[in-house]
Amino acid sequence: MNTDSGLRKNSLGLFSLVFFVVAAASPLTGVVGGLPVAIISGNGGGIPVFYILSCIILMLFAVGFIAMSRHVNNAGAFYTYISKGMGENWGASASVLALMAYISIQIAIVAMLGFFTQLFIEEHFAAHIPWWALSMLFVLVCWVLNIKRVEVGGKLLGILMLAEVAIVLLTDVMLLIKKVGPYSFQSFEPSVFMQGNLGIAFIFTIAAFIGFESTAIYAEECRDPHKTVPRATVCALLLITAFFCFTSWSLVQAYGFDQIVVIASKDPGNFVFNITRQYVGQWAVETMSVLLITSLFAAALAFHNNISRYLFSISRDGLIWKELCKTHPTNGTPHNASHVHSVIMLMLLAGMGSAGLDPMVHIFAIGSAVATLCILILQLGVSAAVVLFFRRIDSKENRFTVFWAPLLSMACMSVTIILVVNNLQSLSGSDSSVVKLIPWFIAGCALLGYGMSIKRSIKIRAS
Repeated sequence: MNTDSGLRKNSLGLFSLVFFVVAAASPLTGVVGGLPVAIISGNGGGIPVFYILSCIILMLFAVGFIAMSRHVNNAGAFYTYISKGMGENWGASASVLALMAYISIQIAIVAMLGFFTQLFIEEHFAAHIPWWALSMLFVLVCWVLNIKRVEVGGKLLGILMLAEVAIVLLTDVMLLIKKVGPYSFQSFEPSVFMQGNLGIAFIFTIAAFIGFESTAIYAEECRDPHKTVPRATVCALLLITAFFCFTSWSLVQAYGFDQIVVIASKDPGNFVFNITRQYVGQWAVETMSVLLITSLFAAALAFHNNISRYLFSISRDGLIWKELCKTHPTNGTPHNASHVHSVIMLMLLAGMGSAGLDPMVHIFAIGSAVATLCILILQLGVSAAVVLFFRRIDSKENRFTVFWAPLLSMACMSVTIILVVNNLQSLSGSDSSVVKLIPWFIAGCALLGYGMSIKRSIKIRAS
């Protein structure tokens, strides 16, 4: 085993890779937390269509992304794609944004995980443990699992994800079985799905897919990556779309189009729980409460893996401390990167806890907003990189794959970025003035990465 740059080869198949991606999307969290807000603030009962529209846009992105994946086999994913298409300086800028995105969503998820675990312990065991202490405990567990062989984490994620998907689908099916009267398909009529705030509806639905691109992060550890990565990317997109579209349509059947926004607005946090209690039973609500915690843990573990591999790849390319690209002599995992990343996470949580920050209002709200915007900017960059990359090489790919699809993706991503910036406070659920500074902060960090790369290039030429 090469301890300088050798991730463990052939350790992930299609099944495990899809689970890593779907687990990062945290399906149960998206249904319990995101879907009610999308219904209330977005386009009400027409929300199922917007999951399909989001999938179509991301499929356009995936066309070029998959085509380029045949020429790239690197754990750096977005960063590497942009480097190869637009140059090392833009790649360095992308590496900063990628780390910002994944660290932001990781800290947001871990904070939410600690918060819901604290509530669960208080309700069932009458004990009070600070949310930040529980969050730190979960980071320690992710740290240990991250150093183990990657397929161990993949199997754990698979079990947790199947359980959370199963309880939601059980609610959907029981609702449809017990529903009085005919099913309604008005959700798919233009007069229904084109009403309300379409921008917010679109932002919340496309945010449900964050993490689907992480298939490329595991390219070096996949069996036959040139086939596995494209298949896993498409499978993950289709599975996430089918799950959210079917679930949102099913939940609309519970109250109808005239009442669903009003009812969801009364108690959005318990909207899904109340439906589950009515159509399945209290035992399902209790089960769902536990699975919400495991869902968040699965997402935390998935993003923990992603960040460690990004640090590994960036270090291997000489942009940060070289020791971070060393891998575990037995497991082939980026253990040094995991050590540094885990310590940083623990320090951040300790600092946030001591500062008295609210895990939901402050940490989750702002963290998820930063992550969403960074990922969309990176997807825009990758689409541009695909076009530039294939202009320089002799490829047999057709013009739609390497030009028109990425070009359409760039247009869609640009519109989405504008929508996100204009609706950041709605997306984050916070009216803090700090939220308005997020785009400027992201732009500053991107320029910092670009400048650091230029400085490094000058040093290399001088030596």
